Amino acid sequence: MKNVVGSPVYGDNFINREKELKTAIRLMHNGNSFLLLGIRRTGKSSFLKQVARNLKENERNVVIEMDCSTLREPIDFYKTLHQNLPDSLKKRFQKTLSDSKQLPEKVVGYISGIAQAVSFGKIKLELRDQWLNYGQALESLVSMFFEQNRNIYLFLDELPFFFENMTEKGENQIPEITMILSSLKAWRNKGLPMGIAGSLNLHQQLDTLEISRKLLSGLNTMKLLPFDKKASEELINRLLKGKIYDWWTPEITKKLLDLMPDHVPYFIQYAFNSIVIAECDSPASVETVYHNEVMPGLFTDFVYQFEERMQNFEGTALKKAMATLDVVAIHQTTSLQPLQKALGKKFDYATLIRLIDFEFLYLTGQQEYQFTLNILRNWWLNKRNLEEKVISK
Repeated sequence: MKNVVGSPVYGDNFINREKELKTAIRLMHNGNSFLLLGIRRTGKSSFLKQVARNLKENERNVVIEMDCSTLREPIDFYKTLHQNLPDSLKKRFQKTLSDSKQLPEKVVGYISGIAQAVSFGKIKLELRDQWLNYGQALESLVSMFFEQNRNIYLFLDELPFFFENMTEKGENQIPEITMILSSLKAWRNKGLPMGIAGSLNLHQQLDTLEISRKLLSGLNTMKLLPFDKKASEELINRLLKGKIYDWWTPEITKKLLDLMPDHVPYFIQYAFNSIVIAECDSPASVETVYHNEVMPGLFTDFVYQFEERMQNFEGTALKKAMATLDVVAIHQTTSLQPLQKALGKKFDYATLIRLIDFEFLYLTGQQEYQFTLNILRNWWLNKRNLEEKVISK
């Protein structure tokens, strides 16, 4: 097993998540779709790739994998869809669009890649203003294509980033985003199974854009949680099999896992890489490298995004959000009634839900609220100078 830090993994480099994999594959085999939620670095992109890989084992299945993170225009969504079709279906796709006579030749040419490269920029500029005239026709034609070609599975990674890229242009892109979501819903209703994931919470994103969540109907929500300690130890043991590390002992593994605030796959692989480079042959040296190199790197890479997310709360909502996070941070876990009692007039259920949507907090199976990650809780305790209150509590 290779220690791949940051990039999606699959095959021999993908371990655990057996229950979630079985659920996702069963859903798709039965013509259903899923939306994968989870905090950053829990392996959502890897999970999509592994589900796709398992489906590819049946030669009859056609698997379309799209990375939407760099897309900026609706027309590019369809162009990327065409590019990721197997060669055997590309001509059929183009023929479906051409034979319909519902689309201008330049639209078909751009999507299918037969237009001259020098014309792409000009065509995109023309289509941007006319997109809403063609979106409905494309939705119907692609629906017909999927109906005529069975055993197709669609995977959309980083779909929320696509929508974020569209809104960054400073124009009103709500109609275009709504049309893309409507098209995806129509394809699901026609029986196209799809798996969708992204580092941003799609539910929260639609709320922010004031787009109805009804457009996500037909998507079964699945969540990827951090590893438990057993799964984390298994990951380290698998990584150790890749090469000979005579100096690595079970005590080193125990020390590393005890130090880590959260057993997120990326955190473990990042820390493993640092320990190997430094050849930490004792628990004491592991602790030194962890505090001097691992933790600062994880903190910089991860927590800054939550600083940005706090900017979504303003005025009274910000005060209520901060007060809510203070109480949960001090108590580590709290149920609804004690939280309401501790906050008094500052309690606001809508703010609590937004904190969950923005992935600061989550509701456990025991109906208790806590930070999604201990690294976030520690950051908040330090940010708000609450450590003494935790100790005195």
